[in-house]
Amino acid sequence: MIELKRINKYYKTGKNMFQALKDVSLTIDDGEFVSIMGQSGAGKSTLMHIIGTLDDFDSGSYMLDGELVNTMKDKKKSLLRSSKIGFVMQDFALINHETVLYNVMLPMYFSNVKYSEMKKIAIDKIMHVGLGDQVTKKVNQLSGGQKQRVAIARALVAGASMILADEPTGQLDSNTGKEIMELLKTLNEEDGITVILVTHDLSISEYSRRRIVLSDGKIVSDEKLEK
Repeated sequence: MIELKRINKYYKTGKNMFQALKDVSLTIDDGEFVSIMGQSGAGKSTLMHIIGTLDDFDSGSYMLDGELVNTMKDKKKSLLRSSKIGFVMQDFALINHETVLYNVMLPMYFSNVKYSEMKKIAIDKIMHVGLGDQVTKKVNQLSGGQKQRVAIARALVAGASMILADEPTGQLDSNTGKEIMELLKTLNEEDGITVILVTHDLSISEYSRRRIVLSDGKIVSDEKLEK
């Protein structure tokens, strides 16, 4: 469970301070599929980075699965990310000259898991996202949709219970984008993975079961979506 209470975040811009988030309070239960929307500069990505423990905040509190994130050391946050949180980005964030298998195995290289076991886990996740015939291909030989599937498989290998997806369809055509959203929907409904999606596209947000809208750093709407 994610529990944010009165989160405030400031950035220094020259001699001035810009407040990116203003008293944001939010609870997300395990297994939810939530979309976060808003205009550019509304605070969507900042909120995503805080939830993913990639960014600190200036005041408020953040509890993740009963643990207080505020007081965690960087090493603890890193371990938390590697075990609980998978990230899927708009630009895929893959190593293009390496194989699909290498990219998916990468998060496990710093674990104590044997290579043979890492390979087995990675191949299982690659097959799970529908790329069983692409294991040995270099990433630069793949389509945009296939690259995003690789990114999703990589997000799953450490047993992550939550996927944070930041504009995952932003570089994809509409049909391929729908395929990726159907995959995320399946992972949520069948595997119970919590999905938190940042998007500017209303049609993409319709795949979620709850939509949060930010404006000027504040939550202005939080609604359940009928399915």
